[in-house]
Formats: sequence, C-alpha cells, structure tokens
Amino acid sequence: MSSVPNPSASDPDSPKQTLHYKIEESPKRFSETLFYAWQHTMVDISPFVIPLAVASAVGMSVSGRADLINACLFTMGIATILQTTIGNRLPIIQGCSAMVTGVIAPVAGQIGLAAVWGGVWIASILQTIVGALGWLSPLKKLFPPVVIGTVIICIALSLGQVATRLAVGSGHWSNFAFATTVILFVLILQLRFQKLFGGLLARGAILLSILLVGLVGGSLSGQMDWSPVREASWFAIPKLFPYGGPGFGWEWIPTAIFAVTIGFIGSIVESLGDYAATCAASDEPLQKRHINRGIMAEGAGSFIASLFGGLPCTSYTQNIGVIAATGVASRRVVQVAALILALYGLCPKFGTLLVSLPRSVLGGVFLLVCAMIAISGIRVLAQSTSEIRHAYTIGLTVLCSLLLPIRLEALPDATASWPLIVRLLVTSNVVLAIIFAVGLNAFFNLLDTRKKSSRSNERELAES
Repeated sequence: MSSVPNPSASDPDSPKQTLHYKIEESPKRFSETLFYAWQHTMVDISPFVIPLAVASAVGMSVSGRADLINACLFTMGIATILQTTIGNRLPIIQGCSAMVTGVIAPVAGQIGLAAVWGGVWIASILQTIVGALGWLSPLKKLFPPVVIGTVIICIALSLGQVATRLAVGSGHWSNFAFATTVILFVLILQLRFQKLFGGLLARGAILLSILLVGLVGGSLSGQMDWSPVREASWFAIPKLFPYGGPGFGWEWIPTAIFAVTIGFIGSIVESLGDYAATCAASDEPLQKRHINRGIMAEGAGSFIASLFGGLPCTSYTQNIGVIAATGVASRRVVQVAALILALYGLCPKFGTLLVSLPRSVLGGVFLLVCAMIAISGIRVLAQSTSEIRHAYTIGLTVLCSLLLPIRLEALPDATASWPLIVRLLVTSNVVLAIIFAVGLNAFFNLLDTRKKSSRSNERELAES
C-alpha cells in the first residue's frame, strides 16, 4: 500500500517544481546519484515497523523479528528493481503493504504463518496474472474513493492498536516517556527543520529519531539489549522458505487464501492512484502500460517476497514527495536506492539493532506511521462527494469493523463452533472493513439505480 505519506516532503498535488532530472535521465556524478538514492531509503521507513504487527500477532522472538525485517528490506530492494526495470519503469519504491499486513496479522495469529504465506504465494500469482492480462476495470468499479479511503482509515486504526500496545507496554512511566519523546523528536525535525540541509533532516526524521532516542535513551536507561546485536552476523542472505514452502510446510487453507486475496485486491486498487501521483510528480503522462505492467510487477515482487518470508509488496507514496521536493525523478536513482535497501536486508546486525531498541520507541514511531496512513485515507475520502450514503458507508464501516471483532473475541464460547472462515472474517478488522465498505457502496449504488429507473419510467408515463 501506498503506505505512509511523508508530511515533510512536498505535496505532489501542489505546483510542480522544475525537474532537474526526468525519468530516463541520470545525475552526472555517481556521488550525486548515491546521495539522492540514500534520501529515498531515509524516507521509506515502513519496513522497520509494519512487520511488527505480524511479529506481535505470533509472538516472534528477537531473532525472528530481525529475520522478518531483514527479509522485508531485502525483498523490498528486489521488488523495486523489478518494478523500475521491467515493470512500469516509474521511479517508485516497492515495500511492505500495510493493507495486506492488516489482513495477515490476525490470520497469522489464529492459524499460523505457514497458512498465511501459502495464501500470499497464491494471491501474488493471481495479482501477476491480473496485471499481465489487464483485468483491472472491475476492481476499480468495486473500489471507488469512498471505499478505498474508508478501508485505509480502518487499517490505520487496526494497526494503531498494535502500535499502542508496543508504546504502552506494561504501563511503566518510562514507556510513556520513550514513546512521547520519539514522537516529539519526529515532529520537531519535520516541522521545525524543513529547510535545513535541503530538507534532509525532515525527510529522515523518523529513522533518525528511532536511532537517536532508541540507541541513546535505551542505552542510558538500560532498556537497550546489545547482546543480540553483538551476536548477529554482519552479512547473511535471508533464508528461503523460513516458514515452510510449497509441498514442505505451507498449508493450503482456503480461508487464509481468501482473506489474503481480499487484502491484495484492495492494495491493487490503491496502487493505481500511486502510479498516477508518480507520473504527475515526474512530468510523465500516465499510460495503460504503467498500470498493467506495474500491477504485474507488484505481484511478481510479492511472489519473490513470499519465498524469502518477506511481506507482500506494494507501491509507496513517500518517495513521490522526495521527487517533488528535490526535482529528481530519475529511475536510476531509485534503482540505486533499491540496491541500498537490499544491502540493509543483507545485514542481520542492522535488523537486530532495530528490533533490540526499546519497544516503546518502536511503538511511538509505529503510532506516527498509523497516523500518516489515516491521513492518507482522509485525503482519498476528500475525492468523494459529500452525499449522505457516503457518510453512512464511512461511519458504519469504521464502527462495525473495529467494534465487532472486540465484542466477538469476548465471546469465545459462542464463536468456537463457527466455521473457521467465518471466525476469521468477523475477527479481522481489515477484512471486515473491505466487506462492509464494498457491500454498502454496492447496496447504495443499487438503490440509486432503481431510483433513477423509477424516475425514468414516471417520465415516460407522463409523456405518453
């Protein structure tokens, strides 16, 4: 999912800055290319925190969380190279999909990672086929802005529950202090130092705050455990099939496949808007090949991610802001950024360092990420009309998708006899949000169609 907009970067919808380098152009010096590429890696921080939702759902150890983050970073680089080379060839970063992760986390918590990654494998193949054959029109009709925006807000609120648990922890005052401090650091860097060093501090505010507050504060308070970091190696290729594979561990559970596929569908539709925004920021006309080849490449990237135990990939909007702010839309720059991200993923010590930071620091940053996801949803909703049916769609979807699972989880005896697919659907916030939003929108459209048909018949009778 176009996961987390960067508030410090320029809005791509604002008046365009003159491009210094267009998509097929490259900076003359490699040092300049490397600098711009590194800026992209500073902004695209979602892989550091979004996997924590899955890790928390299944109770992963420190080493397990580190392996998951490294796998996500490594496959993020591979998927970006794939997208920018043989996909839509736009300067857009690929990374962990918040929408699909919002589905995966509760499913993994109930039936395990083997079933989830089997579902990801199937869903990624289906996405690749849909993109290759150009079967996207029906999806766009099912997911207008009112549906997509509402679902994105529900994702933010769902993941926000995980972020809050990490930030608050046991309720000790130090947890609140760490979470508050890292949030304030990010806000100060993004709002007070927007122009310093060409905006570099503002764009890298989240990563800088994680490392500064987490490393310094965690070390001084004794909450930073350095032993796993010392034991981790400097270089290692992520393991193939860490949670099993086709024919040797993956579970083919239709319920998991169905739930994950629903998340993929929502992510596909959201990516269509990302391609349009990237083209607008890059002064490139949006063409059909951008859409079809882009969705195909995202599916292929998610397929590769499933092999290494990484989360499914989608297009990110953060680097669109970097393009608008720097005037550098070079595809080569993004390809170098992809190589840097892949190198991050090849360093277990880096991933272990991130997960060894105080959880309240990661939770505070995760809350900010969820806030940015919610803002993204609100911006999408702004594209829809202010009709009463849209208000009902938004209100009912948000309330039912968040409150129904809470109530049903408090009634384990009543739901124990329900079929697995029903239990998963009614206890997953994101799946419920997609079902409610799509269903209500279709219902109101049907009412409008019948109303228009009735008026047309009345006119014909009056004229006859």
